[in-house]
Amino acid sequence: MSSSPASPIALTYDDDGTGLPIVFLHGGWLSAESWAAQRERFGDEYRIVAPDFRGHGRTGASDAGRYSIDLLAEDLDALLDDLGIDEGVICGLSLGSMVAQAYAARHPERVRGIALAGAVQTFPPVSMPRAMKRLFTPLPMVGTSLAMAGSGATFRSLLSTIRPVTGGPWLARDPAVRDAALETVENVSSAEFKKTFSALYRFRPPELDGLSVPARVVYGEHEAPPVKRQSGDLARALDADVHEVSDAAHLVNQDNPREFNEVLSGLLDEVETNP
Repeated sequence: MSSSPASPIALTYDDDGTGLPIVFLHGGWLSAESWAAQRERFGDEYRIVAPDFRGHGRTGASDAGRYSIDLLAEDLDALLDDLGIDEGVICGLSLGSMVAQAYAARHPERVRGIALAGAVQTFPPVSMPRAMKRLFTPLPMVGTSLAMAGSGATFRSLLSTIRPVTGGPWLARDPAVRDAALETVENVSSAEFKKTFSALYRFRPPELDGLSVPARVVYGEHEAPPVKRQSGDLARALDADVHEVSDAAHLVNQDNPREFNEVLSGLLDEVETNP
């Protein structure tokens, strides 16, 4: 484990188009490719930036022994500096929603608008005293599973614990979306999976009451109830509308891109009419 705080690293990213920047932040163990439908829809009107977080996709592993959501947010800040982007709309899903929250709290002057999808304030999305959370941490169990079975099997095992809560597929309703996500997870090394899981588990939600920008909170019709509850709490903190997208699960932007894009389009219209 690193004995000193890790520094931001250079992320691999997509950067296309011109106009108001929209920064898309992917979910845990996925990649920038998960935003393909949004890039196609908005790429002619906006500048689209979609990075792969450290430990994910083309960015790959880093030397840091421990990750945190704040570290991922500072990676993002360094990237936007490099790209000469002073401000933009931040759109994050799941893990990306946590990074978006952290980024907005740390750098509110750089956020023109924010969209949080499949958004949570804690992982798992249930209230738990910090002492209890440390005592009953699943990290040793996850580490054992990763050592014995690898990232893909560990992720499937985690999915199996959520299914009874939702009564059906939680990750995605569309089998093709689910299969593509699982294939992406398979390509994440066990070490990087564990560091990302630890960052998710240790995340402490920032105060967002002072963020006065247009905002939307979005989740799928078949999202897990605890995620819906925390999304509602986030919407109240942001004074934002909540949108439930039909026939969609956690990967809401891929399950029903048409309806998701309509919500995002409404946010962008509001941002551009309120400079």
